[in-house]
Amino acid sequence: MTERVDTLVRGTIVNVDTGNLDDGAVAIDDGRVVALAERPADRELDANYVAPGLIDAHMHVESSMVTLPQYGAAVVPRGVTAVVHDPHEIANVVGASGVRAVVRDAEYTPLKARFTVPSSVPASDLQDCGAALSAETVTELLDEPNVVALGEVMDVPGLIAGDEEVRAKVSAARERGLTVDGHMPRVTGSGLQEAARYLDNDHESISLAEAREKADVGLRVYLREGSSSKNLADLLPLADAVDTRRLSLCTDDREVTDIVDEGGVDFAVRKAVREGADPVEAVRMATINTAEAYDLPFGRLDPGAPADLVLLDDLETWDVDRVLVDGEADPTDGTDSPPSSNVATETVDFDPVSASDLAIAVPDAHGSSRRIRVIDAVGGIQTDGMVAEVPVQEGTLVADPDDDLLALAVIERHGGDGGIGRGFVHGLGLDRGAIGSTVAHDAHNCVVAGADHASMATVANELRDLNGGVAAYDPVEDELTAIALPVAGLMSDRPIETVYERYEAVADLAAEIGVCDSGLMELSFLALEVIPKYRLTNRGLVDVEAGEHVDVTL
Repeated sequence: MTERVDTLVRGTIVNVDTGNLDDGAVAIDDGRVVALAERPADRELDANYVAPGLIDAHMHVESSMVTLPQYGAAVVPRGVTAVVHDPHEIANVVGASGVRAVVRDAEYTPLKARFTVPSSVPASDLQDCGAALSAETVTELLDEPNVVALGEVMDVPGLIAGDEEVRAKVSAARERGLTVDGHMPRVTGSGLQEAARYLDNDHESISLAEAREKADVGLRVYLREGSSSKNLADLLPLADAVDTRRLSLCTDDREVTDIVDEGGVDFAVRKAVREGADPVEAVRMATINTAEAYDLPFGRLDPGAPADLVLLDDLETWDVDRVLVDGEADPTDGTDSPPSSNVATETVDFDPVSASDLAIAVPDAHGSSRRIRVIDAVGGIQTDGMVAEVPVQEGTLVADPDDDLLALAVIERHGGDGGIGRGFVHGLGLDRGAIGSTVAHDAHNCVVAGADHASMATVANELRDLNGGVAAYDPVEDELTAIALPVAGLMSDRPIETVYERYEAVADLAAEIGVCDSGLMELSFLALEVIPKYRLTNRGLVDVEAGEHVDVTL
């Protein structure tokens, strides 16, 4: 006699093992799939389609500005039941204790968070962050619960050159049978061939040719659809050229407004289908492909697998009716107010600044302008370099908002020397006032851009008083709007809807003073000194390709 089970779900099964759609049933007992067949059950559910829960192959929850439990409450009802989370941003602020804290945070959400240990903290020696993770510390963290990989290795030049610390981290992961994530923007040719000896995947491709070359050397390629880097449409034709089982979908960095309005990696699935992908292949790229990349037991509907199911009204639009995690229906019910995060607060520590602190003095300047190097924010997270002229007033370089040339400053905020890097940026579109953030990848110092230095100082000092956040200031109306992000200066532990509303208020004021649509997100990447071409750190302007600081003035 067939044993009775807890739950039986009937519908068209999205079989990600075979790539087929099969009418049938999924029998669930004690949180696991026990059969793809009819069984007598205590509870019977019907759906048009039954799919495995989605897995985000690579993401940083910090970019959502909410803690992991709040993130889970937002995405699990959308059918995202697992993420591969790299707590790289937290680690740059509070180090190993932050990584361990976010692992503990995962206990308070039905979202199955699996972790990669940050491998590049600091990202380079060109900027000061709040902590460092040595090879010894990384090795210890690799033994933490639910760790599945070494996080994205950013120091590719060091890896290729045989840097002992970098190689030791990779070796520690390999000794434990773990995946090693890559980070290889614009890495090609012999450099790519060498890096592929040590790395398993990459999520940084922005062109089809770049992605194809990485696939050809055996790397798994992650097609990214984040808030700033929207690469999916450009990379999706790769699915026609290589085995799609080598491809996964990820979000990397997705901000709170996009999560609430559109979702997480579920949005990437829907977009892939809209761009012409077969719906089952799109689901495979966000389930079993990623599960196999990290040796995860979920991401499939096989007997013995955890019963993480999404009941869909429609497959092509990923229209979710109900979600089960470990066989439990509607698992986020009752988890609207998880406890406060274990991650440290009170991490923003610098002295109040004045307008003159943020300005570049040129006391020997002759004439009314000066030629300078400028960061050109070209959209997404990459930048270019340009040369421009800005005015000189009272012995200092000042912004020229009419030509979209804004002053930029990065203030060390981790209780160190409080050093300030000063420069200029083009492409943010600001007409007046200033914007600022303590979310500034990867070191997460305080970054401020503005049409005048006084407005920049107003924003920076507000962020200091809030213990972290994002802010905009309009000097015409004397209006200052901010969202407080006290958890490591990166996140709020308030409900995601509350964070959404507050961030929208900041974004609305930023738009009123002229900031372009993605300006706040782009601001947060202007200090990321490991992606070309120009970046500004608290130590000064960086030519990323040369790997060195350069003068702003020419």
